[in-house]
Amino acid sequence: MALIGFSTWKKSEEAVAANGKKPNVVLIVIDDLGYSDLTMYGGEVPTPNIESLAKSGTMFTNFHVAPTCSPSRSMLLTGVDNHRNGLGTMAELLTPAQEGKPGYEGVLNNRVIPISELLKNAGYNTYMAGKWHLGHKDGQRPAFRGFNNSFALIQGGGSHFNMIGETLEEKVSMYFDNDQPLKSMPPNFYSSQYYTDTMIKYIDQNRANGKPFFAYSSYTAVHVPLMVPDKYINKYLGKYDMGWDKLREQRFNRQKQLGIIPDYLTLPPRWPMVPAWDSLSAEEKKRNSKIKAIYAGMLDCVDENIGRLIKHLKDIGEYDNTLFVLISDNGASGLDFVKDDRENYEKWFKEVGIDTSYENMGRVNSYVTLGLNWAQVSTTPLKWSKTKQAEGGTRVPAIISYPRGGVKSGVKTDAFAHQLNLVPTILNYTGVKHPGTTYQGRQVFAPEKPSLAPLLEGKATYVFDQNTPIGQEVFGNTNDAMVLGDWKILRLTPPWGDNKWALYNLRIDPREINDLSQMYPEQLKKMVGMYEKYKKDNGFVPAK
Repeated sequence: MALIGFSTWKKSEEAVAANGKKPNVVLIVIDDLGYSDLTMYGGEVPTPNIESLAKSGTMFTNFHVAPTCSPSRSMLLTGVDNHRNGLGTMAELLTPAQEGKPGYEGVLNNRVIPISELLKNAGYNTYMAGKWHLGHKDGQRPAFRGFNNSFALIQGGGSHFNMIGETLEEKVSMYFDNDQPLKSMPPNFYSSQYYTDTMIKYIDQNRANGKPFFAYSSYTAVHVPLMVPDKYINKYLGKYDMGWDKLREQRFNRQKQLGIIPDYLTLPPRWPMVPAWDSLSAEEKKRNSKIKAIYAGMLDCVDENIGRLIKHLKDIGEYDNTLFVLISDNGASGLDFVKDDRENYEKWFKEVGIDTSYENMGRVNSYVTLGLNWAQVSTTPLKWSKTKQAEGGTRVPAIISYPRGGVKSGVKTDAFAHQLNLVPTILNYTGVKHPGTTYQGRQVFAPEKPSLAPLLEGKATYVFDQNTPIGQEVFGNTNDAMVLGDWKILRLTPPWGDNKWALYNLRIDPREINDLSQMYPEQLKKMVGMYEKYKKDNGFVPAK
């Protein structure tokens, strides 16, 4: 049952009627962006354009997503749990025990309706540029899921300059331009720049029809492989010579100054798998400093391009009537495929002409990963990173701006919110109704989480009450979490955990350092019971 009540819809319809036009919606995703990477969250890379959205809207410091790409995007676009929408696990990681099971299709299934389709049916122009990662066959690509126009990287990642893929399993990137497969990339292609050019083109070419638009700007920055035009790298060369230990301290202190984290927190110990910066050789320090410079350059570039999109909307008079939503799809990535399979990757690099020398790092024919060392900095002060249900994998930057629609400006909220709230929120502000559990003759799931509108408009101080559990799981191999008010239970496999449930109070310990399960056994027992019900209700299937 959708919990988006009649009174909320009535207010939405009244707001739309008062404005005379339904709002545009711009949904921006920055891929693998860590919690502390933006300036507003403690980062050192100038991101003035993203910051402008925060100043004109509401910034979340306790916003949660799934810890990895496709499950996160599936919930972002549908408002329905990943075990119901087809991404109980990623397609790349489906096991024989999960294959063929409902909710484990590895693609966005037909038991859900993406927001693009709902808005298209309501008279919106719908556009997408960037990463899809929700299915590559007919019936699964963006053109079949509600987008009038789309330029899409179908897989989870790849080169930002050409069609070289991300992994040994996907050596060639698959792009579709308005559902036509590309055989080569456009001239002078760079992901963030081209996606922005394309989105601006889509918006302009259909302006004459007078319809509002939904723009899904799904950037692939700052996802590996790390690469960006030289001018962006050069801005940051040498700026990270102090190393990850010092930078992490600096970000932590800035977060306190900005009110992102409580003053009483202490910086958690360095992760056990991360070496001390001072233990590195001079050559290792030089190379690692450049890795972070490339990452910073990519973030600088994507902010610049978000700024181009914002400026264009101002130039054509559409900015004030646009609802902006900006998030990361998951925490920063510490994954390093090359390190785990160096011999085979080096063989592939030789085949396709990838040069891993220091001088070539970050350029068109390079391959650079962020790694756990720098990922720890990006997730400051949180535990672990992408793929883990710990806070470092799931707590991300999130900004919503729409002053004309009543969203408060310059507000920072620490209320727990979730990506499952976003579709109800967009429907709220556009005055579009979800059809419920039946659509075009088939049974579908409707969003069940509430709109964020009361919080955004200053009419509420929380989204979920102390008795509403929010469960999360992906992969089917002990990567489990549930939040209930200020409490969280977490269970991870080694080396990230010990396969046992831990209990944390996120209000006083967002770092997940102090396991309170022995002190509050009844709280743990209650929440484990709730988690088991969550799995049963959502059709969980173990990996084996």
